Amino acid sequence: MKGTSFSEKVKEELASLEMPMEGELKAEVLGFLKGKGSFNITSGRVRLSLSSLAAARRFVELVNRLLGSGSDYLSVSTRKLDKKKRVEIEISKDAVPGGWRGVMNNEEVFSEVGEDPVTVGAFTRGIFLASGSITDPRKHYHLEIVTFDMDMLKMLSKKIERVFGISGKVVRLRYSNRLYYKRSASILELLHIMGAVKSASVLERIIREREAKGDTNRSFNFITANAMRSAASIVKQIEAIRMIEETIGLKSLPEDLRRVASARVENEELSLRELGEMLNMSKMKVYTRLRKLIKIAEGLKK
Repeated sequence: MKGTSFSEKVKEELASLEMPMEGELKAEVLGFLKGKGSFNITSGRVRLSLSSLAAARRFVELVNRLLGSGSDYLSVSTRKLDKKKRVEIEISKDAVPGGWRGVMNNEEVFSEVGEDPVTVGAFTRGIFLASGSITDPRKHYHLEIVTFDMDMLKMLSKKIERVFGISGKVVRLRYSNRLYYKRSASILELLHIMGAVKSASVLERIIREREAKGDTNRSFNFITANAMRSAASIVKQIEAIRMIEETIGLKSLPEDLRRVASARVENEELSLRELGEMLNMSKMKVYTRLRKLIKIAEGLKK
């Protein structure tokens, strides 16, 4: 059986938060409505179709707290769409915070939300619960909100950047629009802003684990690359020495070159530093003499 996704766990945590104070409560309801609300002027009702049961439960609780439990303004039903269960929620236009036409107007909604970090966080939480998702951070970092309203997403992006200093990107999809964040630090802060403290702790631990693994991989790759380069250099040095020995002979070389050549052939596994210690020479002296031997060999090939 497939387990609960990281995205759904985040929504379950957000849905279990205590009911906010009145200002935050209205902001969160507005977030739900802007994220997934469709307004039917003929019926005089607003409909939300939510795939997350936790998000649907949260919205019902918010509306009941706002209007009074058992209110006739609210109706809930379920249906299956694309083999997935969805919760259909309808509320009367008279129950919409800020009024029917006010909620349809993005300028009025964002003015109502204001610049208070707590209220903006509640508004963002409502939008995320309605139309957001987050990828499993063990795979990659990606948090997004998808709606049909491009202008609303642009205004939300600017609001989050202005209040919290977090930059996102808005793009047009084939049938909708997306506001997304890909930096781990930005996603971590957004989780805190919305109130998903436990999920943020999980993400923080994963970030540390991935960074540690990345450092290990980089170190291993660096060491491996160095070892390969060193091995290739040693092979080239020995081939040069063998050619000199088979053509003009090592005895024809100056004593310092002859000593280095003999030491290299007899100690293939040693590094330049180790060869230098054995010959009582610096690493640089050993290197320059080996380079001379290679040049001599190259001259003999001509």
